[in-house]
Formats: sequence, structure tokens, C-alpha cells
Amino acid sequence: MKLQRIFLTEPNPENKFSTYDNQLEPQYLFDVPEFEEIFRRHEDELMNRVGEELENYINDDDLCNDDEGMFPKPSMLTGEWYLREVSSEDDILFILTALLGIDTGKKDDYLGLEVTFTYDSDEDAFDFDGINSEAL
Repeated sequence: MKLQRIFLTEPNPENKFSTYDNQLEPQYLFDVPEFEEIFRRHEDELMNRVGEELENYINDDDLCNDDEGMFPKPSMLTGEWYLREVSSEDDILFILTALLGIDTGKKDDYLGLEVTFTYDSDEDAFDFDGINSEAL
């Protein structure tokens, strides 16, 4: 399945947690302000990598299939995802995404995937560290 990133459009001046329901732009929580600057410099490449990792996850039959009792199920996914939250702790960057599904009969949050990266200050580069899932 090919995924498409969508953008929630409601301004988020109070930096609240975003959901498909509230349509708030992503929440940003950085432990140090300098790390946000580093993230912003690398944002395009990071978001491209996040998209690739999301596709790898949902196209892995061991992690995502339509078998009885399985979660997540590809047949429930719309193919759309959005950015919910970006946060950091020390040199670790957490990018929380939500994939939309139709399991409730309408398009809504279905699967949360948190993509993590570690920052190498010597190389000024982020290295993919892993992906964690949660039902939404």
C-alpha cells in the first residue's frame, strides 16, 4: 500500500495534542530549544524517511495483515497519515504519526506509529532508531 501524508489545518497556538477529530496542527515538545532548530534544519529529510518507514511497516505481512484477530489490518486503512507530535529527549527525536482507518464506519484515527531517531551531533545527522505502534 502506498501512503499519502495529509496536513491538519487548524492552528494550534496552545500546542495541544492533535487528532483527526480536532484537526489541530502538530504538537511540538522539545526538551531544549536548540533541538527544535536542529529538527527544523532536517525536517524535510526526516519526514521523507518517516513516510518510508510507515510504508515499510504497513506493507510487512508479519506486522500488518487481514488475518483473524490481527491488528492493524490493511483493509481498514485509508492510506492517509498525518503528523501528530514531534518531541525530543536528550538526543532522541520522537515523531508520532496517525494513520487513518475506517474500522468505526467513518474515517478516523486508527493506528499510531511513533518513529524514533537518534541525533549524531558530530555528523549533524539523524539515524533511524525504530518504530513503535499503538491502536488509536
